[in-house]
Amino acid sequence: MDAKTNSHETPSWLGRTLMTVGISGAAFAALCCVAPFMVAGLVTALGLGFILDDSILIGLLIVFIGVAALGYYFVRRQTCV
Repeated sequence: MDAKTNSHETPSWLGRTLMTVGISGAAFAALCCVAPFMVAGLVTALGLGFILDDSILIGLLIVFIGVAALGYYFVRRQTCV
């Protein structure tokens, strides 16, 4: 840890990773909502066919958008300080 880094600061890779996971998860959930026939075979083959229910997909979309927003917050806080 160098002199500029406080112990309460998040690592720089964490914000970027959270944004990547959040955006890709939100895109997948939105794709499943809009066109489930495109991913139904893959999801069912993996044994995750239960997530094709719209109520679960909307929840996943909200969670992944929140993860992306948290990652964006970490990235902005890192660059602005």
